[in-house]
This record gives sequence, structure tokens and C-alpha cells, in this order.
Amino acid sequence: MLRNIPSSTLRELVRLSERKEALMAQIQQLDRRMLAVQEQFGIPSREGDPRAPVTVSRTRGGVRKRSARGALKEKIVSTLRAAGKRGATIGEISKKLKVPKANLYVWFNGTGKSVPGIKKTGVAKYRLR
Repeated sequence: MLRNIPSSTLRELVRLSERKEALMAQIQQLDRRMLAVQEQFGIPSREGDPRAPVTVSRTRGGVRKRSARGALKEKIVSTLRAAGKRGATIGEISKKLKVPKANLYVWFNGTGKSVPGIKKTGVAKYRLR
């Protein structure tokens, strides 16, 4: 593997490596100067600062259970039934059922059109007939 590399390329790699070491020495010198100035004026260093904890939201048990088939339809129909003639907006249904609005928009655009009795009365507002 190293037999096929020309000597000029190896010299270039050595020269670049030496330059890299010199630059790293300069960076370390700058870091030392910065720390001295920070200590002089009482500025806390970033390395000692506590970082904000990273949290990951998960459902209980780590796995989200799927609803039974047609469960969302039943929940939406019962919510619209409770709303009466006034109807309900997708935002209201979303808050009440704790379902993302995007899921409801998709549901009404697809499945909701084939459900008898659901009527669109305005922008993102539906009611039962």
C-alpha cells in the first residue's frame, strides 16, 4: 500500500503535518491567553459551565399503543354530537381528543367525507346533520 506512493507525495504529507502541529501550538497558546484574561476579569470559562440537560420526550413504556380500528371516528362523531348544531372546529376537537390537528385535517379530508352525517360548515369547522 505505501509502496505505490511517490516520495514527493510523502514529503508533502510530512510538510503538511509539521504545519498542522505548528498551527495547533499557536491555538494552544491562544487558549492559554484567553484563559488568563478570563481569570483576570472573573469571566467563567465555557468548560466549567453546566450545560442544559437534553431531554427526550417518550410515551410511557416507550412504545405507543395503536388505537382500535375506527376509534378515532367514534371519538370525532361523539365530539360533534356533543357540540350540537353549532359544530366544532378542528382546533377544538384536537384539544378535546388530544389528537394532533394535522391528523384531524387528514381524517376529515379523507375518511370524514365518507362518514354520513358529517357536514362542513366553515373553514375547518364541522357538525353533524
